[in-house]
Amino acid sequence: MTPIIIPQLDANVVDVTITQWRKHVGDAVAKGEIIAVLTTDKAAYDFESPASGILLSITAQTKSIVPTGSVIGAIGEMGEAVGDGLCADLTMTQGQQAGTGRCACPPAQPRIRATPRARRLAAEKGFDLAAIGVAVGVEIVDESAVAAYEQMKI
Repeated sequence: MTPIIIPQLDANVVDVTITQWRKHVGDAVAKGEIIAVLTTDKAAYDFESPASGILLSITAQTKSIVPTGSVIGAIGEMGEAVGDGLCADLTMTQGQQAGTGRCACPPAQPRIRATPRARRLAAEKGFDLAAIGVAVGVEIVDESAVAAYEQMKI
C-alpha cells in the first residue's frame, strides 16, 4: 500500500484545498496520472498519483483544507487492507469496487485557520476554535473568537 501524501508545493504553502478528485475509490490509477486538483492561495496544481494500483481510500474529501504532509488517501491492490492511520479495517462494497461508493474511512479533519491573536484568546479563555463553526476556508479573526466566547458564556 502506498499512502497519498500532500507534497510541500512551495516554501510558503502550509495548507492546500482539495479542489477536485479526478479518480474515485476503486478506480485503477497509473503512476504519474492526475488523480486530484489541489489549490493554494496562489495557484491550482494537478496532483499526480505516486504509484500504480487501485485507489483504496480517500480520507480528505473535496473542499477539505489540509496541511502539507497530510495523508489524503491510499493506493494499493484490490482487497488490500489499508492501515497506518488511514483506515485500519477498510472493507470495500460492490459500489466502492466499481468506483461509485465512498470510503468507509472518516474524512480528514480540516485545519482550523485562525489569526495568532484568535488562537491566543481561545487558549486564554479555554474554548475550542473548531466549535465556532465558520465556513471551510474562512480564517477566524479575533473578533469572531471573542463573539463566540461571549455566546458560549450565555
